[in-house]
Amino acid sequence: MTLPEEQGAGTPAARRLLRRLLGDRSAEFTAEVAPGGSGRDWYEVDAGPGGVALRGSSGVAVASALRWYLRTACGTQITWDDPEPRLPDRLPRTGTTARTTSPHPHRYHFNVCTFGYTTAFWDWARWERHIDWMALHGVTTPLAMTGLEAAWQRALLSVGLDDGTARSFLGGPAYLPWNWLASLDGWSGPLPQSWIDRHADLGRRILARERALGMRPVLQGFSGHVPQELIAERGARSTTLPWWDFEVGMLDPRDPLFEEFGTTLLTEQTRLFGTDHLYAADPFIETTPPVSDPADLAQVARAVHGVMTAVDDRATWVLQAWPFSYRSRYWTPERTGAFLDAIPDDGMLILDLWAEHRPVWQRTDGYRKKPWVWCMLHSLGGRPGLYGKLDEIATGAARAQADARGGSLSGIGASMEAFGGDPVLYELLADVAWQGSVDDVRAWLETWTRARYGRATPGLLRAWDLLHDSVYASEGPGPPGSVIVGRPTLEGDLRHELPVHLADPPSPDVPPALAEAWALLADEATQEDSAGPLGRDLCDVTAQVLTHVACERQWRAADAALARDADGFQRAARALLDTIEDLDTLLATRPEHRLDGWLADARGWATTPAEADLYETDARRLLTLWGHTRSKLHDYSGRHWAGLVGTFYLPRWRSWYEHIARALETGSPYRAEEFEASLLAQEERWVADRNGPTTPEAGTAGATLDVVRTLMPRYRILREQWERRG
Repeated sequence: MTLPEEQGAGTPAARRLLRRLLGDRSAEFTAEVAPGGSGRDWYEVDAGPGGVALRGSSGVAVASALRWYLRTACGTQITWDDPEPRLPDRLPRTGTTARTTSPHPHRYHFNVCTFGYTTAFWDWARWERHIDWMALHGVTTPLAMTGLEAAWQRALLSVGLDDGTARSFLGGPAYLPWNWLASLDGWSGPLPQSWIDRHADLGRRILARERALGMRPVLQGFSGHVPQELIAERGARSTTLPWWDFEVGMLDPRDPLFEEFGTTLLTEQTRLFGTDHLYAADPFIETTPPVSDPADLAQVARAVHGVMTAVDDRATWVLQAWPFSYRSRYWTPERTGAFLDAIPDDGMLILDLWAEHRPVWQRTDGYRKKPWVWCMLHSLGGRPGLYGKLDEIATGAARAQADARGGSLSGIGASMEAFGGDPVLYELLADVAWQGSVDDVRAWLETWTRARYGRATPGLLRAWDLLHDSVYASEGPGPPGSVIVGRPTLEGDLRHELPVHLADPPSPDVPPALAEAWALLADEATQEDSAGPLGRDLCDVTAQVLTHVACERQWRAADAALARDADGFQRAARALLDTIEDLDTLLATRPEHRLDGWLADARGWATTPAEADLYETDARRLLTLWGHTRSKLHDYSGRHWAGLVGTFYLPRWRSWYEHIARALETGSPYRAEEFEASLLAQEERWVADRNGPTTPEAGTAGATLDVVRTLMPRYRILREQWERRG
């Protein structure tokens, strides 16, 4: 299938990318795509008197050449939080560079969940910007899920379901990724027809642009998940699998409906969106298979792959290895081996989804020699906090490939559930994708600092050394848990409930390295820096400091409340509320950290007031309650966003304060059940609320540097601590 926007791929597409990124300065560059057959991707740069010539094996390679030249020759870069490079008046003439060839055929990007937690409400302008970013960062193999609900609707109608049942099965727009993962269905719907039609158009446009630049997008496969109504109507053999607060119907692969519906779905998908022969399917992503015999698991694998090959004889199944770790007690070597061995080696590509923290390739014998991709998961649900493993990202894939068990490695990628934070990790990963490894991270950080800020002063370099040794050298699964995001409780020790997402335990102690980096960034920043990347980093470091402070104050308030110390509780609890207010004020200075943008994007897709309310409900619920009122997934996708902190988290903690203060004043016990009921009702009211702004108007929010300088004296003890260390 050829779509209109695919015409002019290759060199013309690369030239258009330069115009989008560089504006009038693009006239000083030339772009040439020179495909090299079946060889590895490559690029080269020739910067001479006549301009800068960028050549590569694809549009992606040419864009990567531009990224290399901007950073190494011009001392600037394009990141998702700083999309405009600072070009010198005269471009440096660096001559002809040696050809750079990537060791990785696949450079993967996205996670199914990203299409809920981050991109759910993106329009074409936002997608266009990110596709250009992907090309700059060498992405060849992006997951592409936008608009696929149209194929599902057509397939469901073609097998006899009515339209209302089909759209109810699909559910609400923010929750579509978990339908594709066979984790839930029918939640927060029905899906409006206008959404389906407009997102089918958007999906085609995304795919056309990705293909024009030389990417091979991964579309969906079929894993057996269908509506219960269809199962009942056909009398099909099936099972019901639970996932957290939900249940889904899964067809038995031996039932004829499995192949019938699966081939119908993929045929409709190909008709609407074309194919690049890569299909993502995860029959048991976080559920336990209903069979125990390895032979039965092999049958499931053959059925899933068989649907793909029935429609596309060049099909490759892209499988997430997450279940082998998440349900490791079930996935014994015998079961894992049977499942993998059922598929030809050239028919499967495996994503080691969390390779920087919990790699699976070692315990599966290198996926039994099947091609696999080393992935950096980094962010689960968009949880707040600076976090990463820079040294592991720099060399982890290379060490895996050198291991006898990991020799079938064929790619590297980012599989974040949400993104928008810690851009340093993704810049480093992009270099590893082309170079294989980065052996000297400290030297790399010097280049990063200069490109990010336009200068690399001793203070800035010292700050990044400290961040490298602290938040970006974590051994845990995530950043320290945020007390602010946690749901208050009057049970047990009165400390907050931890969300189910994986994170380090909350910590009341500000790491000395973080405190020192905070002061250094504040000292180095100017008013001109405030709205740029240095202001962004200063905001993020400050927020991390306040997270630790909030934990200390909440724990101190809880201890005082348990001791029935009213004065001590008042002091600590009011200090906690002040810290949460300070955080909201800080976050409002940054467009990346504002709830109002997320809600406006959601409502922007509506064609009626009812649709606008549905989309905003989805957008609010996903970040807070996630599912129903008592969902175990509550706060999984909690964020440090202005508006969310001020109108959702802060009122929760005020309620906690008021209930305890009243009990201390009256001498009554803490009524945990009464408090929980009132809190749940408060949360539901917030999800349904449509009144008033959630965030200060952008024009009234202070500059980041001004707010930080106002806050620092309130937390001056932290600065005094690191100064004493010096």
